Amino acid sequence: MKKWLALGLVVGLMPTVVMAASHPMAGCGLGYLLLSNKDNTKVVQILGATTNGTFGTQTFGISSGTSGCTTDGAVKLVKQAEVYAEINLDTLRHEMAAGQGEFVNTFVSLIGTSNRSEMVRFFQSEYASLFPTAGTTASEMLSTLSGKLAQYPELLG
Repeated sequence: MKKWLALGLVVGLMPTVVMAASHPMAGCGLGYLLLSNKDNTKVVQILGATTNGTFGTQTFGISSGTSGCTTDGAVKLVKQAEVYAEINLDTLRHEMAAGQGEFVNTFVSLIGTSNRSEMVRFFQSEYASLFPTAGTTASEMLSTLSGKLAQYPELLG
């Protein structure tokens, strides 16, 4: 009986674990609020996704627009850009300096702009302020980028 219960739990939770292992964000819900919005390691993402699946809070969050869920996807898009920058920081650093590349073009798409080439040129021209040291983190770069883009709202049009 215990074996069947354990097997049932494993089979029931497997889609959640597989989704969390292959996706950098566990989604919205209680797991997002408590765990996965602060740490992007696989273990924490799996725990966040499991929490969401176990308690059904993701469904509630999606239908009510709470717990990190929005109907327009605004939080999701910001989080995607943050996660993408964190994972691909070294490549972004090189491609922003060069003013071209696949990763920087994808990053521009996640930020959301109508003029991709102008944004890439902006990254290249502002490279020294976006990456003032070799140890600049993704969150530091994004914070600086946010401040710079506030001065040039036409880039986000």
